[in-house]
Amino acid sequence: MDQVFVSCCPHDCPDSCPMLVRKYENDTIRLEGNPQFSLIGGGWICKKGKRWEYRVRSPKRLTSPLMKDGSSWREISWEKAISLWALRIHDALSNEGPLSNFIYQSAGSLFYSKKLFKKVFVELGGYTEPKGSLCGSAGGAGLKRAFGFTPVYKPENLKYAKGILLWGRNVVETHPHILPILRNFKASEGVEIGALEIRRTSTTDFADKWWRIRPGSDGVLALLLCKTLLERSDGWPYWRKRAKNVESFENALARLDRQNLLARTGLDESSFESIYSWLMVHRPIAIYAGYGPQRYESGAETFHLLVALSLLLGAFDLKGSGVVFGKNEDWMFPMELIGSPAMQRRVPVGDWVLNISGYRPKIKTALFTCCNPAKQAPGIEKFKRAMAEIPFKVCLDIEMSETAQLCDLVLPAACFLEEGPDWLGSWWHGYLLRSEKALDPPGQALPETTIFTLLAQELGLNIDLEEARNKMDQLLKNSPLVKQVSKGIYALKEQDSWCENNRVEILLPDDFPMTLRDSHNFESLRFISVHSSQFINGQTFGVENPDIPEVFVSDKEAAKRSINDGDLIILSGRGITLKGICRIDKTMDSGYCIMVQGHPWVNELTEPKVSPGYGVPFHESFVDLNKL
Repeated sequence: MDQVFVSCCPHDCPDSCPMLVRKYENDTIRLEGNPQFSLIGGGWICKKGKRWEYRVRSPKRLTSPLMKDGSSWREISWEKAISLWALRIHDALSNEGPLSNFIYQSAGSLFYSKKLFKKVFVELGGYTEPKGSLCGSAGGAGLKRAFGFTPVYKPENLKYAKGILLWGRNVVETHPHILPILRNFKASEGVEIGALEIRRTSTTDFADKWWRIRPGSDGVLALLLCKTLLERSDGWPYWRKRAKNVESFENALARLDRQNLLARTGLDESSFESIYSWLMVHRPIAIYAGYGPQRYESGAETFHLLVALSLLLGAFDLKGSGVVFGKNEDWMFPMELIGSPAMQRRVPVGDWVLNISGYRPKIKTALFTCCNPAKQAPGIEKFKRAMAEIPFKVCLDIEMSETAQLCDLVLPAACFLEEGPDWLGSWWHGYLLRSEKALDPPGQALPETTIFTLLAQELGLNIDLEEARNKMDQLLKNSPLVKQVSKGIYALKEQDSWCENNRVEILLPDDFPMTLRDSHNFESLRFISVHSSQFINGQTFGVENPDIPEVFVSDKEAAKRSINDGDLIILSGRGITLKGICRIDKTMDSGYCIMVQGHPWVNELTEPKVSPGYGVPFHESFVDLNKL
């Protein structure tokens, strides 16, 4: 007889979709949207989530522990694998102390149980880990500068806006479950959709109106809009009552040259006035900000300025106004289950690979879980060199990733359908989702909680992370901050910082050094990598890598180089060369080229850097492009 379990998609995606797992007698499964999830009209799953139906039993799954043996791999027992790992950790502790153990965890799975493993390293005295993220750290830091905390904007409150400005947010490609909501608001509430982008996309086609701006000028445009609102006395009458540092902010804006700002945005006067008029007509405005605009060194400043702009447009008084970005999806995770380390060293995620030789104490062991930085981090060749300096490296994964290939020990982990109970939050909506175990893992693969419990026991620690998982389950089910809506779906008691908080005061910026600094070397092209609807970040399972990647440029840049559409080209940067196929995009401006991220070659061309807020400014990389 068929069985049905509740679960949710593990991907690092704002939609965080609840799903039903229909298990058949032959252990095959079908994934369906949970019809009880009312936010998106009954629930449905995109193709990225549906791929788990066959990924879960893919022949690429790891099924036994593997130890590096020269240039090949040798299967070993769990007993030997855990013993070897524990021995290396013990040696590192004895010789260098707890900070010599490096743990690198990212967003390969957003399930809460993936955080429990830190309990082992807390009990060992501490650890080293990256600070920031490859994704939204800079934007989040800018919002936090303004608020003093990470603000929340509930998607349900978009219905109060008259205008939704998709500022660099390609929702059709990367946020599909917002689309029925936006369509409904357009039809029933008369909401108009605008978009700011660096080229035409499926989202600009979806919008009622769109404007093209120059890459990296988002903060400059926000400054110009703020300056114009003040000069024309068009700011919301009561905006100063919600603000701190008002005089310094106004003086800083007054010192800026309007024509210089306009020129740097790539907009002509008519286009700027079109944006400005649209904002005036469609207040209250929800600025739905994307992740691309914060992948510059000015990213944190840009988002601080977006808050200032929103305030001038009537935020807090006009319900529906605000900046929509992301929030802390982990705020409900019970931190008491892992505790606080006695010692902790945090190294910037964007450039730790450049500094590894100088770290004291030295890094002796490294653990990689829920991540694939050998594909996703900037400067892949620098990452490989850093890995070569770490004596012993362990990777937990469900498949042999690019990072796993660089490690000494690779351990087969269960996927989310093969473990539970587990929980997952969202950095978009206000629900906490519960997942049940539907299948057994293949071969000798184990849940991470089991793997780390075995490691703890080998290290002489009295830790049972399966027990901790079950305790987490009870804590969350019984939390006064959740209310069960249906099986597996819990509404959070969460306050909207923009629409439901009358006590917020915004700290306004008065210095914009990164925004006003022009880092573009016009002899080269700014290298922009964009997300795809086909896969999440580096998880390209089911999508074949093209033999030769496509590189998009404007017709002007192509003409400069006598390049036609379809010609083979060479991209050069940082001593790396890459062959590509030229694709001419007449909706692009000069000065940049675009590639789809997620494929293994993209981050060969990006520069390991850190932006304020410990973000990674991927778009501060530059390349030369020439005909092959």
